[in-house]
Formats: sequence, structure tokens, C-alpha cells
Amino acid sequence: MFVCTTVGRHHCAGQGSERILQRLRDLVERRDLNWVRTTRMGCNNQHHQGPIVIVYPDGVWYGRLTLDDVDTIVDEHLIGGRPVERLRIVPDGPWSATSMA
Repeated sequence: MFVCTTVGRHHCAGQGSERILQRLRDLVERRDLNWVRTTRMGCNNQHHQGPIVIVYPDGVWYGRLTLDDVDTIVDEHLIGGRPVERLRIVPDGPWSATSMA
């Protein structure tokens, strides 16, 4: 899982992504999800939809996240195997689905 932590008031870190990353790491450890890796990533030009979390290899992008959303992603997506549709975003620009196809 990649969490954008780019610093700047309008970037993901300024929107709380550091707290989201820490919550994600805490839940992964507490629930013994040793197959899940979490890492910081740089800007992907989606900060207007931030904070951003990307789940790979699934290719699922989540945005506009709160701390409570992290629990939902862990429970439903990582453990349950079902992406959380209400939290998904479609990246635009060079990251868009059409440009990645």
C-alpha cells in the first residue's frame, strides 16, 4: 500500500496523510497482516483528491480519506477482499486509467 505523504498545505501531508499512514501501520500490525507492506510515496498530482492511498497489486486508488476510512479499507479490502467503492477515486492526468491501459 502506498500513501502519498508529499508536504505542502494543499498536498496530502497537509491534509492528514501522515496520520493515515500511522493508523494503517498500526492496524496492519495489530491484525497480524504480515503480508501487507506500507510505504510513503511522492506526489502523483492527485492532491486535489487527497489524502491518497493506493493498494497494489490491485490498482485501487482511494482518496479524500479520513482516519475512520482506514479501518474500513483494512476490514473490507485487505481482509475481506472487496474494494470500498465509496472511497475509490479515478486518478486524472498521466495516472488515468485510459493512459495506463
